[in-house]
Amino acid sequence: MTVELTEDLLGKSVTTDNGQEIGTVAEIDEDNIYIDMMSDGDSEHDRDIAADEIKEITDDEVIISEPEVR
Repeated sequence: MTVELTEDLLGKSVTTDNGQEIGTVAEIDEDNIYIDMMSDGDSEHDRDIAADEIKEITDDEVIISEPEVR
């Protein structure tokens, strides 16, 4: 599924497809969102997520597919 990354995503919660909230969208470019993780107080963006990792965008959150841990 291809998603369109727009400025509307700024500030939305980022949640895994298992329902775990991991942070908020802090910055966007045409191919990635950059999130600030909930557990860290750093001002730098903690993680970038490619558009193809985004499973769904709702009114309140961005849901990402997390790789399975073996």
